[in-house]
Amino acid sequence: PKVNPTEGGKSCSDNGVLGPVPGLIGTLQAIETLKLLTGTGTTMHNRLVMYDSLRCSFMSVKKPPPRKNCAICSPNASISNMKESEDKSSQARGPQQCRVVPANTIPPEMNISCADYYQIRRDNVPHVLLDVRVSQQYAMCSLEGSVNMDLGSLATNMDKVNELTCGGAKPIYCICRRGIASTEAARIISNSMSSKVYNIRGGLNSWMTDVDESFPMY
Repeated sequence: PKVNPTEGGKSCSDNGVLGPVPGLIGTLQAIETLKLLTGTGTTMHNRLVMYDSLRCSFMSVKKPPPRKNCAICSPNASISNMKESEDKSSQARGPQQCRVVPANTIPPEMNISCADYYQIRRDNVPHVLLDVRVSQQYAMCSLEGSVNMDLGSLATNMDKVNELTCGGAKPIYCICRRGIASTEAARIISNSMSSKVYNIRGGLNSWMTDVDESFPMY
């Protein structure tokens, strides 16, 4: 398939997924496993099934023979391991995809729990709460007083971030849905500015479970 030039092939975390779809795909995988174990029927070996839930249609694609210019199976393949595959996928998804960031990309002292951040809000400590989700997710729900600046545009907007902190006088607390994009945001800011910056560990999902059960989860 061709990548949409404006949106890219973004992940489920970015664009969302209909809840029953993973269950249906899991059922199909379970059936394939049973066929392999029992030697019954025809398996999906060398084939790919594509399911369109909006049209309720299936399409079975037969795996083509190796191509000389294939990035994976050609003699001069450019993808030979998981790291190279992740890099290529990142280029296809576009800058706003929420990739997995290793926990050790920032020092432990730059992480703060939702409970500790809640106390900062209760004490009315001056700070900047930077929500680095995409605007569509931010519009669904957000913490009062937060400022939205998605991760994909953060690196090119350091001047705006500096203005928000009054020239570094206020600390920055980064938040996202699960604490993944916010970890990367904290790393970017710490490498570009002298302001104190923290990642709110677990993001809004943890906020809902640890602080405010009425906060919506999506």
